[in-house]
Amino acid sequence: MKALSIVLLLLVLSVPSLAQIPTPINDPFYSTFSIIAYDPATKELGVGVQSRAFSSGGAVPYAKPGVGAVATQASANRQYGPKAIALLEQGLSPAEVVKRITDEFEGRDTTQVAVIDTKGRSAVYTGKNVIDRNHNPQDLVHFGGYAGHVTGTNFSAQGNTLASEEVVKAMAAAYESTKGTMAERLLAALDAGQSKGGDTRGMQSAGLLVVRPLDASNATENRSQVERVIDLRVDDAITGNPFKELRRLLNIQMRVPAALTAESDKLAKEGKFEQAIAQQKKAIEIDPNREGLYYALAQRYAQAGDTAKALEQLEKAIKIHPVSMKRDAAADPLFAKLKDSAKFKQLVGNGK
Repeated sequence: MKALSIVLLLLVLSVPSLAQIPTPINDPFYSTFSIIAYDPATKELGVGVQSRAFSSGGAVPYAKPGVGAVATQASANRQYGPKAIALLEQGLSPAEVVKRITDEFEGRDTTQVAVIDTKGRSAVYTGKNVIDRNHNPQDLVHFGGYAGHVTGTNFSAQGNTLASEEVVKAMAAAYESTKGTMAERLLAALDAGQSKGGDTRGMQSAGLLVVRPLDASNATENRSQVERVIDLRVDDAITGNPFKELRRLLNIQMRVPAALTAESDKLAKEGKFEQAIAQQKKAIEIDPNREGLYYALAQRYAQAGDTAKALEQLEKAIKIHPVSMKRDAAADPLFAKLKDSAKFKQLVGNGK
């Protein structure tokens, strides 16, 4: 008993007290690079952001169709977004808006904010302390970084705790040279910024926000119309690269899997089964939770005469959504050669 007491005492003494346990660095800054933009052709406003901070996509971007867009970062003041939008609606220019909201905030020296309007005018404020902390040898988190921005026609790229000025320069060049939708151009800009080192602390979260005014003439006829064309976020990328997941989500939003499935169907009808199957697999890689994509792959294998793989993919589709997939498969002429299979009968039953 005495020996046990001694062991327990030693264990207690070996456990560090709470005071001895080091506290992890709690960095409240959305040390970030972002881009705000306006497209006069589509009337879209957008914000793209990446940060080594949790949920930057939920804190940094603000936008209102027909009014403007805002990125608030560094020590992000979330009141900047709605205040800036309200002031733009009153007719103030982005420069006037930025001056007003930073003048009113005592903590402005720790903030970075960018504003753009529907005339393509933009303005950026980077607080003195945001710049200084990047060159403070006592600040081991941010020391050696760059804070600043590059403004172009209808856009502005800005950031802090960046590898160098080349980050925002690369973002600007990529946005200007990339073809495609606003969201694709914003993501291309973020990719380019990361290619130059991005946030010196690494990668964690990212977001894309794109809005445009509703078409009043079609609003009652097309209820699927929305002002938020794109609203996607990756709050905490376990892989360390939020862009990979953000691009996958964007591809789903832009119906890329549906386009790949249509192309797969066309190739199969032309007898190009190997290519058709490859296209369908690409669709599944993008959206692995969609039963219809596995069903389509089952069709491709059935058309190619590979019964085993057709049944394998059909089983995956039925597991995700049993009722509709069983019903569709039972009546599908592409599965005609499978219907005498015991496995097919087991999977589909009577189609209910």
